[in-house]
Amino acid sequence: MRRSLLGLALAGLWSLACTGTQSSDAPGALDTSGDAGRVVATIDDDAITIAELDSWIKEDWFRDQLEDESAAKVHEFRSERLNRMIDERLLEVEARTRGVDPDTLLQEAADSAPGPSEEQVSAFYTENQARLQGSSLEQIAPRIREHLQQQNQQQAVVAFVASLRERSAVKVDFEPPRVEVAAIGPALGPEAAPVTVVEFSDFQCPFCSRAAPVLKQLRERYPEQVRVVYRHFPLDSIHPQARPAAEASMCAGEQDRFWEFHDLLFANPKALSDEQLAGYAEQLELDAEAFQACVAEGRFRDAVQLDLDDGRRAGVTGTPSFFVNGRMLGGALPLEEFVKVIESELQREGGAAS
Repeated sequence: MRRSLLGLALAGLWSLACTGTQSSDAPGALDTSGDAGRVVATIDDDAITIAELDSWIKEDWFRDQLEDESAAKVHEFRSERLNRMIDERLLEVEARTRGVDPDTLLQEAADSAPGPSEEQVSAFYTENQARLQGSSLEQIAPRIREHLQQQNQQQAVVAFVASLRERSAVKVDFEPPRVEVAAIGPALGPEAAPVTVVEFSDFQCPFCSRAAPVLKQLRERYPEQVRVVYRHFPLDSIHPQARPAAEASMCAGEQDRFWEFHDLLFANPKALSDEQLAGYAEQLELDAEAFQACVAEGRFRDAVQLDLDDGRRAGVTGTPSFFVNGRMLGGALPLEEFVKVIESELQREGGAAS
């Protein structure tokens, strides 16, 4: 019961990015303590016990799950399990102190949760009425009440475990892997900012387009603490217009309009023909002759290729990919994911959020 209740309550805290693998699916969730010493095979005079077998299975499972993942993903997986391990040990200590078992502690915390009020039930019904397939409040109220009560119980368990951490001397020293990536290219934010976000992106990639407004929100939230650097990673095999768009954006940057051009490209990721790129330059009132000359001679061909090569050396395989002070993040992540990492980096650097 302890693993299921604790895992359910804490999944939202410790599995924000690795939601595909739950601890209950892993060999570690098996309870073989009763016969751990039982011999299941012998090789000459050497015995193999259940405990040794399970240890081998766990190592094999761990390798199978993570051998193709990046160092950042492996760290994320380990960090999530480390936090669960810490919470379970804190529970065991508290249970011994009180003379009860950990399951009892968790159940007591869950039972302490208040029941939902009639106003909360009614509000939930109003907010979700379109999904309730015409059921009346009277018909659906018991199920709503049960759902809200489960949420309250999970929150109570989370709060209880958090209180154990606050009362204990818990110190986690598990630094994420960092990759040295040169912060060269178009940038926004102070050069002396304590946090640098290097983005590798592709103008034809729809996921990169989704990430653009999130980075804008980051700059607004941390105007002095965060510097964003854009680097190109055109996926030529699937996005043949991405490289010409990248070179054109640098030509716009030659006239100090990179970011405006960048915004136009991401607003129109399916409109990147040579004529359309020229149209964006005209829309921004660039010097058309200078822009076309820059594009025609491939003035930034080598610069775009350098970005691509550096990205590959850093482990980039898809776009968008980000390096936050060298910590790799992949995909079009929500703002909260960036905020979590940036706040961690600001604490590490001794900076303060605005």
